[in-house]
Amino acid sequence: MGGPIFQGNFVGLPVTHVDPAIAARPDYLGHFSNSSLAPVKAFIPRVLLRDQIRAQLCDGEANGTTSMLAVWGLGGAGKTQLVLDYVQQYRRQYKATFWIEAGQKESLERDFVNLYQTLFGEHNGAGQETISVDKAVTAVKSWFSGRQGPWLFVFDGADAIDDEKAKGYIAIKHFIPDIPSLHVVITTRTGAAKGMTRLGGVQVGDMEEVQAIDLFCRCSEVQRDDGSIEEVKAIVRELGYLALAITLAGTYVGTTPRLQFDIKAYLPEYRQRRRELLKRKPESILHQYSESVLTTWETSYQAISDSDYPEAADIMTMLSFLSSDDIFLQLFNTGLQTSAKAMSHMDIYKIEDCFRILEKYSFLQWKKDQASFAMHKLVHAWGFDRLEESKQSSFSITVLKLMAAAITGCSSWPDDKLRLVPHVMANFYTVAQPGYISNRIGEEIVDDIESLALFLAEIGWTREEQMLKEFVLSKHHGHLSEAARIQREVLGKWKLILGEEHLNTILTMHNLAVTLGDQGHLSEAARMQREVLEKWRLILGEEHPDTILTMHNLAVTLRRQGHLSEAAQIHREVLEKRRQILGEEHPDTISTTSHLATTLHYQGYSSEAVQTHREVLEKSRRILGEEHPYTLTIMKNLAVTLHNQGYLSEAIQMHREVLENRRRILGEEHPHTINTMNNLAVTLDRFYRPRLLGNVGRRGEGEQESFTV
Repeated sequence: MGGPIFQGNFVGLPVTHVDPAIAARPDYLGHFSNSSLAPVKAFIPRVLLRDQIRAQLCDGEANGTTSMLAVWGLGGAGKTQLVLDYVQQYRRQYKATFWIEAGQKESLERDFVNLYQTLFGEHNGAGQETISVDKAVTAVKSWFSGRQGPWLFVFDGADAIDDEKAKGYIAIKHFIPDIPSLHVVITTRTGAAKGMTRLGGVQVGDMEEVQAIDLFCRCSEVQRDDGSIEEVKAIVRELGYLALAITLAGTYVGTTPRLQFDIKAYLPEYRQRRRELLKRKPESILHQYSESVLTTWETSYQAISDSDYPEAADIMTMLSFLSSDDIFLQLFNTGLQTSAKAMSHMDIYKIEDCFRILEKYSFLQWKKDQASFAMHKLVHAWGFDRLEESKQSSFSITVLKLMAAAITGCSSWPDDKLRLVPHVMANFYTVAQPGYISNRIGEEIVDDIESLALFLAEIGWTREEQMLKEFVLSKHHGHLSEAARIQREVLGKWKLILGEEHLNTILTMHNLAVTLGDQGHLSEAARMQREVLEKWRLILGEEHPDTILTMHNLAVTLRRQGHLSEAAQIHREVLEKRRQILGEEHPDTISTTSHLATTLHYQGYSSEAVQTHREVLEKSRRILGEEHPYTLTIMKNLAVTLHNQGYLSEAIQMHREVLENRRRILGEEHPHTINTMNNLAVTLDRFYRPRLLGNVGRRGEGEQESFTV
């Protein structure tokens, strides 16, 4: 199987083995990437944007810290290709370039493990233990410490960086070395990313008309004459000058002989397909992707369905239930009989033909250096969202069975197993999403998920293993009481087999405590959390993330019990540790500060609670953005505290702002929206009632209203 490519060398004497805690290999020159760092063949340089990237990165050096820049814009606008062009233009200005695929947490962590192995010369053989991600990240960041650059890091496709509650959330700053000679470029769909850096960022929008025409002509290979250029102008205008849409349309024209000879036939066909297909447009992504993009893809999809290989359309849909990166044929080399009916008779050779058809229509891109395909993230999302719910369910389960077969047929080499993880998790996210799909999963499918969890455990991906296990538990045992019974049974067996101090035993006890807390059995939950905390302190140490997390959970339980003094004391300890280890602006630090503010509120220290809430809100607005769900929750908590202090005017203003955002983001019927409406109504009632009764004085700060927050 293919793997990462490294074009470069190390300067200095060869080293056979180096302990990363003591030393590191000499300087690395060249580039690290999972694919070629050249733009696609048809790329049209966007010099103005490229120069903006360079200017901002160089300006950022004056501050003496890492220069971090976000390149953001609508999916399909050409962000990745723009940065690839920047790399080609300025790569000689850097000692080395490190290109990280950040579209999924799993692929990002995979790349950091591979980068660690490259920098330190440590590679796993068959049967050897896979290095932990935490060790890899820490070692890579340490490697840069004290070294003279300049270096360039690119985190490509880092879309899940602005919502810590979202599945697949990536705390991107955790992976970035903090050195003055480092340039960092992050490509992302989210405009909130520009607020995460000191630099203004570069927004990639529509192409200029001349650029769009050149791009279409390169992709379609149409003859440039007065008549065709005027028609091409009309086409790119209709497509909104969006780079990916123009690429797909040009490729479609280039692979359709009748359009090659009559370019004027394209727009009427396009408009006819649009009228027919708008009824089936995927509503969930229309706010991000223009209708012209969706319709162009539907046109090409229909052409594939009508081709000699209509099965390619099914394969394309299946790929939308895997990771969009590093798609290799061996994924389909086992378990073909478990696939959809249209694929049950297929062999690997026919699948190769189907992949060629998908590549022909630009739905797949061949990455020669890693010997695998990639699917653009927009196409990947569209392939899923265009389906009706019943089809989503059918394909998600089909691909789940394919992955269960793939892990069975996988070699014993750690790198081969590591390569499957992004695909396993991408498929799991589609299966586990709330609603139609997860509600229709039977025992056989749950067994497959258990097999995938075991596979993840074997290669050391414990967090992902726990996600799958929790999902299995919820499907096997839908009620908390039954879940607690099963967890008690597992805990008893672990104690007998592994002993009281084994990590699996303690982790099971931790999970049982969480379940007990959810049931409202707070005394037993607190007792168990104290026991877990004592064991974590002895085994892992005071500063380990699991120890700190258990302290946090215990503080929350104590607050729910009403033991506010002890809860506040523990919250302060957790906050101090997270400030020292993670920094003031890490999401976990902000979360702890918010919990402390809430506890102070319940203690009656309203002034300190308000001040703390304000600090948290300011950081959350700056780091996560005004409309981030966590920012809105903090704003709501501050409004409640202000209400209880009697500062009703400001509380009303803040409740209105939260309500407006939640209506727009979540909708009128969402429980959080309704909750906010209730809070606003109660505050308005308290504000106006004494005025209607002729009492304009405000209540004392000790008189707190009791209402849902």
